[in-house]
Parts: sequence; structure tokens; C-alpha cells
Amino acid sequence: LIGVANAIDLADRFLPKLKSLNCKPLVVTFRAYSNQQILRILQERLVTLPFVVFQSKALEICARKVSAASGDMRKALCVCRSALEILETEVKGSTDQEDKVVKMDHMVAALSKTFKSPVVDTIQSLPQHQQIIVCSAAKAFRGSKKDRTIAELNKLYLEICKSSMITPAGITEFANMCTVLNDQGILELSHARDDKLKRVSLRVDEADITFALKEIRFFRNCLL
Repeated sequence: LIGVANAIDLADRFLPKLKSLNCKPLVVTFRAYSNQQILRILQERLVTLPFVVFQSKALEICARKVSAASGDMRKALCVCRSALEILETEVKGSTDQEDKVVKMDHMVAALSKTFKSPVVDTIQSLPQHQQIIVCSAAKAFRGSKKDRTIAELNKLYLEICKSSMITPAGITEFANMCTVLNDQGILELSHARDDKLKRVSLRVDEADITFALKEIRFFRNCLL
């Protein structure tokens, strides 16, 4: 007899007598889907269509957020459906095929509806330079690299400031702002004697950052 359940302790909770009868079932636990698995399943469902429906980056951010939150494939499908509904409302009456593609902003809006996060409010209330640091961190950790030194993150921050003609903070003030973001749970800093050698990692999801700053064109461009 094989049973399938979402709860690992289902037998203990609802069939406690099985243990006393020495008939406790063998429990095989299946891991939640990883972001790569979720992304692959979404891509496989879409590959049969003769046209593009979702931007690649939109699917990637959906997979990352759902994987980090629960790993529930059904949730990923619900988010994609919600993003499609947002797009449909937006393009009613449009004949341009390019308009009929789910982009990052549609997916971010759908994710926000599904996963309401207090992180969004925190990021929106940050001073501009701290928001630039958060954007720099989001860009820095899009690849496989999970952490960087403060000096490496500062380099990305300086590039954004230079491209936007914003006067950057000095390295000492930059390190202090990273400490503030660490205290707020947005970044995580390791310990090191030299501030520039401290390693930085991102503790929030990129989808929350994108949604928090999506109304400001400057930050939308920073996150491209």
C-alpha cells in the first residue's frame, strides 16, 4: 500500500495506532523543487507554443522566488497564470505581438500578490545610496557567486553612481551603510579586521528588490 501526502508526519497525526501495532509506514521524503527544476518544468511546458509568451528573465525570477519560498511547483504555475492575467488586462485591444509577452514587471507584480513581503516596505524606505547598494548586490549575485567582498560590491556601486552622475559615498561610509543593511536583514556581512575584506551576501530575494523599486526609472535601469 502506497500513500502520498503533503505532510511528513501524516501517519503520526492521523494514524497513531500504527506505531503501537508495529506497522508504522516507511516514510520517503521528496525534496522541494529547486529553482533550476522549476525553471526547466516551466520551459518544457512553453516549448510547444509557436510564439514567445514569457521573457526568459521573468521565468527565472519566478523560479528563484518560488524555490526560496516553498519549492511548490503549483505555486509557480499560479504565479505565471497571475502574470498572464496582468498582461491581458494591460494589452486589451493591442495588436502589437511584442506587447503580448510577460515581462519582468508583470512577473514581479504577480509575485508580489502571491508573496507579500515586509522586505518591500523596508527597501522602499531606505535612503537613495542604500537603495543603490541593494541594487548593486542584486546584480552582483545573479550568477553562481553567493558572496563578494565589500571592495567588490563597492566597485559595482561606483559604476552605477558614475553612470548616473551621482556623487558616491567614500569607502568608509559605504562600509557603514552595508552594516546598516546588515542590521536590517537585507545584507549579511562576515567578520574581518579590514572593512574592505568583509564578505557580503544578499539575504532577500531579487524579486522583492525589483518590486520595491520598480516605480523609479533610475532603479529599473540599474536592475536591467
